[in-house]
Amino acid sequence: MRVPRTDPKHGVADICEMDLDEIYSKGKQQKKVKARSLLCSWPACAGTADRAVRELGMSLTDLARHLGISVPGVGYAVERGESIARDNNYQLVD
Repeated sequence: MRVPRTDPKHGVADICEMDLDEIYSKGKQQKKVKARSLLCSWPACAGTADRAVRELGMSLTDLARHLGISVPGVGYAVERGESIARDNNYQLVD
């Protein structure tokens, strides 16, 4: 699936069949973990967690707070999300 680079948040919501409020709500359900991981990783395009959050327009701490996970958890989410995107042929496009 190809998702516009300009709108990764809604692309993730479409792929995971969730609304943004649900992605940002607390919980460790597998579907939420997948969505959060993609959300954290896609802007990075195989970069670092810090780069991902900069491209989302918020700090690492703010993203962690919005997602209800720890700051180190965002870093793990980036790694997980890159693997999910690669395994499912999800791509950001310009």
